[in-house]
Amino acid sequence: MLILLVITVISMPLVTRAQQPTPGATKEMASDAAKNVPKTYVPGLEQFMNVILMEHNKLWFAAKARNWRLAEYQLGEIKEVMGDVQDLVPTFKNLPLADMLDAVITKEIAALEKSIEAKDYKTFVIGYDRLTQACNACHQGTENEFIVVQRPTRPAFTNQVYDKRR
Repeated sequence: MLILLVITVISMPLVTRAQQPTPGATKEMASDAAKNVPKTYVPGLEQFMNVILMEHNKLWFAAKARNWRLAEYQLGEIKEVMGDVQDLVPTFKNLPLADMLDAVITKEIAALEKSIEAKDYKTFVIGYDRLTQACNACHQGTENEFIVVQRPTRPAFTNQVYDKRR
């Protein structure tokens, strides 16, 4: 790779002072270069929340099957997406969304982590319901009270196995 880089640098034409572009041409070149750079896509809050909803569903069925490794993974995914929201959408409707999520992460998520580590389904159910209530409280606090989350009644994905594989 280094040899390729050196060859590329050596084969590049040298630009003398007389050949340098004029200031106006530099702006045009910068504009042309910007057109060739791919745009960065940042998902909106709804896309992040849909991923959390999906992981919330999977988390329930993983724990219900007592597949604690999968439950730990799914909870980690929820936590990761919440962290992404904190970084990319820290405020929503002039509310401190990052701080609101931090409260959920340090309280409800932390309690669920402990129940999963202890492999305690009864404590998990209590923690899961508290997480769900916290999500709904956040929706109410952001004037999205029409978005109500509940315990799932069936898996969102029927092609995922929730039972432990030996």
